[in-house]
Amino acid sequence: MFDAGISWTALHGHRPRRDVVVDLTPGISLALVRCAPPMQMLSISRCGTTVEIYWPSGEAGVYLRCRIELKSELNSKDRDLLRRRRLAHQTANYQSSALAILAMMLLLAVCGWIVGGTEGMRRALQGAAPRPDGTVISRESMYRWFGARLLSHAQVPELFAILTKICGRAGLARVPELYCLPAPSDMNAYALGGPERSAIVLTEGLLRGMTREEIAGILAHEVAHIRNNDTWTMSWATALRRAIDWTSLAGLALLRTRHNHGAMRASQPLATLLSAAPTLGQLLGLALSRVRELDADATALELTGDSRALIAALDKLERHHTGSVPMAVSAFGHDPMRLLRSHPATSERVGTLLNLTF
Repeated sequence: MFDAGISWTALHGHRPRRDVVVDLTPGISLALVRCAPPMQMLSISRCGTTVEIYWPSGEAGVYLRCRIELKSELNSKDRDLLRRRRLAHQTANYQSSALAILAMMLLLAVCGWIVGGTEGMRRALQGAAPRPDGTVISRESMYRWFGARLLSHAQVPELFAILTKICGRAGLARVPELYCLPAPSDMNAYALGGPERSAIVLTEGLLRGMTREEIAGILAHEVAHIRNNDTWTMSWATALRRAIDWTSLAGLALLRTRHNHGAMRASQPLATLLSAAPTLGQLLGLALSRVRELDADATALELTGDSRALIAALDKLERHHTGSVPMAVSAFGHDPMRLLRSHPATSERVGTLLNLTF
């Protein structure tokens, strides 16, 4: 029984273009794992250049996994190509993030100017100035907010070993606290805080449904959010959106008052802009969120070096949340609904990872 995972062919319907020349050398590993493959005596799953074979070990829920992986060895020219490609991707993400924040600030400034001229612009921008991250992370608050329980090193030593290794590669001085959300039917992960104080919440369903390597990829993604201080960035974007909402509402009320006193029709374009400002602010905030997610994926790839596990984890999350396999990237290319997503389409994320790997 073959259970095929995500592959480039499945996403695009054709063979991939060879960007680099690689030498493939086989690697074989054996391990006892707890997983739930299909109910056959022998289960074989294929994903990219990896084949995994599972045999029942005789103990309930425990299987012997034989993994045969074709490891790619890049020459110096190809490694340089990938290095430059990843650097360009990172630079583009930073520029896109800065442009989204700048556009939100400009939109807020215009709304403030309509309300009160130069002074209104200054007050509007001051009201949405970024503030230090005030997220309170404690065992009590995490349980009160999410119902999540703090995990100790003694409970899950292997999980902490993975997290410590990833944080070392990321250059974090403090390892995030780990919390488990008792949700066996849900697969999700969340990151809170920044480099100084942070926490990662994993659902019980994710811990049960992911392999060790896939969990490492998920943890690397969340550590990337922490290292990049994305919680603070998105909090700033949220503050800007709220300021745009309130300032545009005040501006509309002011224009309506002027209209009642016989103001000229010249205020109509301003009213149209103020009416559209909250929607524009929300779209810019969603665009910023999508960029930060793509950047976290790329950073996770740098921290783990395992694109196969990251792609497999995204595949499982997509199947879990939507009940279907990811569609081809081109299917979302002209979909206007993508502008309303806080996360990029899974196919786009997979395509980006493949582009940064091969």
